[in-house]
Amino acid sequence: MDKERKLGNQELLKPEDVARITGLSPETLAQWRSQKRGIPFIKISRNCVRYRQADLDSWLVERIVLTDQEQSERR
Repeated sequence: MDKERKLGNQELLKPEDVARITGLSPETLAQWRSQKRGIPFIKISRNCVRYRQADLDSWLVERIVLTDQEQSERR
């Protein structure tokens, strides 16, 4: 039940949407899903997978690389 509450009314993205946004191929996303790595996903049925926008956003934020200038500004 906790998982259901966390889903709420978030927009669900198709693998093709995530591929377009990230520049990754749909094949890479499929491979990552089979290896249980990469962006968290929801398996709705055997042939239906979706991604939450919030999970994609979090995954992208984790990959931000700060430049030397940005690091010195944060000090």
